[in-house]
Amino acid sequence: MPGVNRWAGAADNAGMRAACHLFARLFIVAWLAVSGAAHAAKDFDLYWMKTRFDHEIAFRAAAIHVAWGAEALCDDTTEIEPFVLWSANAVPKRLSADERALLKEATGMDDQWRLAWLDEGAPDDLRIGMVVTHINDRPLPQQSTRLDMTAVFRGNSPLSADDGGFWGVLLQARAEALENKPMVLTLEGGRKVTVETQAGCAGSVIASAFDNEPDRFWRQGNKRAKIPGNALMVASTPDEFRWLAAFGTYFQATERAIGRAEVAESVSPVFTVGKVLTMALPGSGVLLTLMEQQTERVISVDGLSSSADLFANEVVLALGGDPAVGLKLNERMRERGAGVDELLMTDFRKANSQTHLEKLREVIVQKQAPAGGGS
Repeated sequence: MPGVNRWAGAADNAGMRAACHLFARLFIVAWLAVSGAAHAAKDFDLYWMKTRFDHEIAFRAAAIHVAWGAEALCDDTTEIEPFVLWSANAVPKRLSADERALLKEATGMDDQWRLAWLDEGAPDDLRIGMVVTHINDRPLPQQSTRLDMTAVFRGNSPLSADDGGFWGVLLQARAEALENKPMVLTLEGGRKVTVETQAGCAGSVIASAFDNEPDRFWRQGNKRAKIPGNALMVASTPDEFRWLAAFGTYFQATERAIGRAEVAESVSPVFTVGKVLTMALPGSGVLLTLMEQQTERVISVDGLSSSADLFANEVVLALGGDPAVGLKLNERMRERGAGVDELLMTDFRKANSQTHLEKLREVIVQKQAPAGGGS
């Protein structure tokens, strides 16, 4: 017909097809972006879950090495096992179903009590990931809950998972090993494996990267001590994990801490830190009166925590590490604003620890000096 463009419809259809193709491409790009972001988010969640788990197991292993290595520095000892058991049901902060799925995918761990770490001295029959159901024929407990109403006033949930049942079974087995009764693990399926233990500092030092109160330090007399989860996540080297474990160990296995748990706070403390110094050079008088006086002055201000700093320094040195890691770790915790309660040193405690490190360095120099002292 006159005045009608016969190609207009075709052009419109072509334009429509082009628009549809463009829309499809944009949709695919957007979908890939969203899908990629979702995968990236999950990858990060898996990485973070694995990182938290690794930090916790590194600490638990360090606590065992500290208990063994510091036996000579402790006034209360027991037998310690060469393995770490772990269950998602026992972490203080309750995990959601999604978090449990991530944990299983990232670490292989779940609600059962599985072997999460083995020392080289553990039996060859044991493997990481194996399920343990009993220790010395006592069943390992399933999930239980602790109610702490005081947590509400600290801004936390009053409900948390309770691992007290697990520690009750383990500590009883340790006590029996001290009486020469072998420690026997029952694996899933009923097979039993006898485990050799080794003497070490008594008590239990705990810490969790899944802490419901990650900024809180606490201790139950001289039986248990909890290191804040925030400190656990700042630590990154074996020496730093050992320093944290030794800090908690002090409150349970040293004469002064045990005594202070049983007498009034007004009783004048007796200086008992410094065993590494006196053991390293017997009779050499390295532990100077000035050091004792300064330490006692600071302890009168800061209580037991100052002695725990020095004890941790000495334990790390006794294990062949750098005793200065405690100060370095403390600085990082301060820089990051990590809430770590009693672990954060005051200026008094830092100065005291620095003086202590100087004395430890003198010990190292004297031990390395050639016999006879001459050249």
